[in-house]
Amino acid sequence: MRNLLQPSPYESDEGALIGRDPRKLTPADFAEAGVTLRPVMKAIRANCLECCGGTATEVRKCVSVRCPMWPMRMGRFPSALRAALCDEPEPDESDEEVPQ
Repeated sequence: MRNLLQPSPYESDEGALIGRDPRKLTPADFAEAGVTLRPVMKAIRANCLECCGGTATEVRKCVSVRCPMWPMRMGRFPSALRAALCDEPEPDESDEEVPQ
């Protein structure tokens, strides 16, 4: 896993390790670190379980409703959300700021 980290280039971090930019990693970097891809819903569920201390009942009771993964925390994409998204016009991606 260490190959996924690098010393921070920011002075305020005082040389602490930070995650490398995944867009610049090679397939070999991921393989060496033992990273395996999961279907998106399983990855969201795993993240929610980690966030809630590994307890499924706490995931179910989650009150972090502003979390973008909250609707999918049960490992399924709710049909009501899908319907709501289909009714909305697509955002103009050229107006969205891409974080660096």
